[in-house]
Amino acid sequence: MSAVIIEEGMRARPRRPHADAGIVFGSAANAPARKPDSVRATCEAIGLARSTYYYQSHRSASAIEFEQRIVLRLHELKELHPEDGYRRMTLQLQAEGFRVNRKRIARLMQLHSLSRRASRDDNCAAHRPELRTISGHPLETTRVSGPRQMWVTDVSYAHIRSSLVYSAAVIDAWSREVVGYAASLQITNRLARIALHSAVRAHRPVPGCIHQSTCGSQYFTRSYRELLRQYGLIPASADAALSPGGAKVGPSHEIVEIPDYCTWRDVVDHPREFIQALYSPERIAALLRTCA
Repeated sequence: MSAVIIEEGMRARPRRPHADAGIVFGSAANAPARKPDSVRATCEAIGLARSTYYYQSHRSASAIEFEQRIVLRLHELKELHPEDGYRRMTLQLQAEGFRVNRKRIARLMQLHSLSRRASRDDNCAAHRPELRTISGHPLETTRVSGPRQMWVTDVSYAHIRSSLVYSAAVIDAWSREVVGYAASLQITNRLARIALHSAVRAHRPVPGCIHQSTCGSQYFTRSYRELLRQYGLIPASADAALSPGGAKVGPSHEIVEIPDYCTWRDVVDHPREFIQALYSPERIAALLRTCA
């Protein structure tokens, strides 16, 4: 099951002469799933105004390409200088010819978990008293005897021939399948929320289903925690205690090369196959090991 929510956006507005930058979402699991929600239903479920989605979906191709160049360079600089903050990163990028300011670099570093400083929403979300948690490491302390009892979430970067593709995924720890995903040329906090909603829509979790994230600041926001509460998912205590700066660095921070896909349109046409290529059985096994 998959859905392409750029299509309704294109019908709602005149086609523009640049790349489609919407979001594809759905479930890549082999089990039959229900029909995916529409743009309206998905936006209402995750608390997102459709006008905000449409605005984000119609950024120019040049703007998206420029931001992806910044993101790639930030990852390279972070490996070389792991202690540098957004101020030094901004000065370095400006010296290299990038026309950026500190606010933009701070936002991108926070969004890509490259900053050691937690946002205000992250601090608030980590101390919500009404959100029950599971102590210890769930994969070690909890016996999973069937599907929909434990979900592991992840954000990955896929490098196709023409650009980067960002993907948020929800993996069932028992079946080791991607039960929900969302992919886009742009990474935002809403990507993780759409993936979670897609998983819940396609495969209803059992009461008390445990939620474990590999890393990523998207999972520490107040809006994401509110979705967990609404869907009855119980986050592991490690999720609640970690801040984006202290998140574990695992396979999800690697940029996965997928040369079989040339353009974003190829991903839109075959989203389920793309997700299965990105999350191979070996990669899923590595992700689950980071949670143990």
